[in-house]
Amino acid sequence: MTTLLALLITRTYATPVSRALLNIRNVDGVEIPHVRPEVLGTNSTEGFNILEHLAGISPYFDSPGVSLPKQPPPSCHVRTAAYIIRHSNIYANDFDYEQYIQPFTQKVFDFGSQRQNFSALPQLAFLANWSTPITNATEQVEKLTPSGETSAQALGKLIAGLYPQLIETASNASVFNVWTSEAERAIDSATPFIEGLFGKSPNVQNTTATSAGPTLVRVSDNETLSANTLVPHETCPNFDSAAGSNQSMTWINTYTVPIIQRFNVAIPTFNFTALDIYAMQQLCGYETVITNSSEFCKAFEPDDWLGFEYANDLMYWYSLGYGQTLSPTLGIPWLNATTALLTSPTPSQPLYFSFTHREEPPFILTALNLFNNSAYSANSNINSTMPTTEINYLRAWKTSEILPFLGHVALERLECEPDIPSFTTDSYVRALVNSAPIPIPGCQSGPGASCPLGEFMRYVEERSQTYGDFVGLCGIDSGSGNATNTLGIYQGNVPQVPDS
Repeated sequence: MTTLLALLITRTYATPVSRALLNIRNVDGVEIPHVRPEVLGTNSTEGFNILEHLAGISPYFDSPGVSLPKQPPPSCHVRTAAYIIRHSNIYANDFDYEQYIQPFTQKVFDFGSQRQNFSALPQLAFLANWSTPITNATEQVEKLTPSGETSAQALGKLIAGLYPQLIETASNASVFNVWTSEAERAIDSATPFIEGLFGKSPNVQNTTATSAGPTLVRVSDNETLSANTLVPHETCPNFDSAAGSNQSMTWINTYTVPIIQRFNVAIPTFNFTALDIYAMQQLCGYETVITNSSEFCKAFEPDDWLGFEYANDLMYWYSLGYGQTLSPTLGIPWLNATTALLTSPTPSQPLYFSFTHREEPPFILTALNLFNNSAYSANSNINSTMPTTEINYLRAWKTSEILPFLGHVALERLECEPDIPSFTTDSYVRALVNSAPIPIPGCQSGPGASCPLGEFMRYVEERSQTYGDFVGLCGIDSGSGNATNTLGIYQGNVPQVPDS
């Protein structure tokens, strides 16, 4: 898939670019919104694109992966594929807004007539007249920005271009379901995505489709549903959503020190703090997906952005990644359900798409053992690979490449021509993360480092045996009516969303 951030429109500090490039407004014939990278000039000829280092606030971009071709290997085609997709661009999530953005915004406004002092530092001069892009927190926080809808539709068009034959089959089928969590931002992402796929709006209902045309199936987020949900982090009582906060804050208080000194020397009366710096860097991302640009992006150096990115990687490592012992358990239900879809002799549809929150793709990656820093390390302490005293620049766990807006994990079943030399089967599975093929550890002997289907099934079974006790590991009463280790929505067991 061609990157959604392919259009290089430069700004101050940008590397030179031909004026002809400024008129390019589409990628593979698809008009792409919010594709204006914030590029800082560096010794690299390509520059440093800030928007690819904002972790969960990054506008979507294709993962660089490991340089494997994104198209199926020669002589192979995709038979079935399943995607789980994070929602699209939002104004801000409630935690970021309440803990960082709103306090910083109020501090700027309370600076009053002294705001002219920001002109003492050219890269902060804009703060003298800056106004927040979040003008009505009640109506905007946790909601999609206008670009969120158009970006989701563009992703649908691009994925449709990847699977033209499967899309044609789906278009001619009597039913086609797309599943979504009940959160408004997920529904508002899935709807234009379907429009991008098929060129028409879906029906929206609370159960599996029985009528013709694409149907958006809302799945309840009720906390009693155990594994039968698209938001397992909300249904696992033992999951701690605050995990990673201490480790992240330790690093924030470290990497922001020179930035604070730099800013306070020029503007001492504002008394910049670590939380101010972190809020400003968050605003670079959020303001970009609201207005298509942000002066905050130009206020920092590449090293500052790498520090911000690592602070987020620490937080997500300990809350959603390998530093959280429950992570693979929360990813196993989708992995098992999807494996069943890929191995079914008669799948109900050729493509499966599900929309959810930022937490779920990382869980699935840990269930697959992808992006694991310690996969080839003899160190028995997995958390030592993410120190809070310095950046591990060689880490595999980079959440900018894992969970940007519209970030997704996909599994494809490949069917290849028989008798390909050195290959012993015709069916393979490959994992995609934001369009990039990522080989599965110990299971990559097929074309394009794909995994032979039988080996993949055994791999998933082994992972499930180790991590698959959702009910027990989450501390759920096994006698409760909804206690289950199984995600059953694709087989029609859809928990109902109460009518509002």
